Amino acid sequence: MSNSSEIKFRGKQADGKNGMQATFDLETGDGYFKQDVSKFLEQAKRDREKQEYYGIKKNGYRKLATIPDVIALKILEDHKLDLHSPEFMKDSNNVKKLKTILHMEYRDLLVNN
Repeated sequence: MSNSSEIKFRGKQADGKNGMQATFDLETGDGYFKQDVSKFLEQAKRDREKQEYYGIKKNGYRKLATIPDVIALKILEDHKLDLHSPEFMKDSNNVKKLKTILHMEYRDLLVNN
C-alpha cells in the first residue's frame, strides 16, 4: 500500500492497553485488522471453568461466548452477520447462525454450547 493513500488507526482497550489496529488503502479499498485476542481466550476459559464449578444456569440468559472485535468483523466479512447491530439478537436465525460459526471456526471463544 502506498503511504499517500493509507489510513491507519489504533484503538485502546478499557485498561488503556492497545486494542484493535487497522489499516485501509483508500485507492484499493483493501483493509487489514489486527488484535491480540489472548485476553479474550483467557476470559472464555475462566468463564467455562467457573461454569463447570458452579454448574450451568437452567433459566434466564447465559453467556454464549467472548468475541473480540476483530472476530466480529471477520464474521461480518465472511458470513454477513453484524454482531454489533442493535437488531442482531432480535432475530433468532442470526443467533443460530452465530452458534454454528462459533462451533465450527472459533470453539475456544465459546462459554456455553
